[in-house]
Amino acid sequence: MAHGTPPSRPVRQAFWLVTGGLILVAAQTVAAVVLLLRFGAAYDAHGPWTFSEQMQADTVHTRLVGAAVLGAGMSLLLAGAALAVPRRSTSTRTVVGFAGLVVAVALLLGIVLGPDGGVLAGDADELAHLEQLLPVWFTASASATVTAVVVLLGTAFARLGRDAALHYYQHHDPTATWRGFTSWFDIAGRT
Repeated sequence: MAHGTPPSRPVRQAFWLVTGGLILVAAQTVAAVVLLLRFGAAYDAHGPWTFSEQMQADTVHTRLVGAAVLGAGMSLLLAGAALAVPRRSTSTRTVVGFAGLVVAVALLLGIVLGPDGGVLAGDADELAHLEQLLPVWFTASASATVTAVVVLLGTAFARLGRDAALHYYQHHDPTATWRGFTSWFDIAGRT
């Protein structure tokens, strides 16, 4: 393959799968940040709070901060992985696979230690009161996002194992200073 040869179909598909995971994680991060920005106003508007509810609210706030930071970090890691996919190097698949593994483990830990884990309501009324701070949709979307991202990254890694992708990464012009795609249109436009 020459320097200007566009990426193979599995490489393009892997790029779009990783990019899809990036978009999902970034959207979930934005949702966490929006809840954080509205947290103080929601806390004040729906008070008074019992001592137990105040403790849980503090935990939810702390875990929302953690979710936002984790999401931002994983978004950056996925952006790097997405940019690495078209890079014609024999180590690209290793880098993308390692980044995918780190993201999957971090997101799964993020679910376990997520904001909803801070809600330990004693009864339905207390739970309904705390849901004013952490809506059910956020918990559901976080779980769905993690599941979708893990599936997307696993599928992307499987696509990078295809023969066409192996050929793309292993057979290239070693004298080229940039052995990747020549433009974003090579990835987006050609099938």
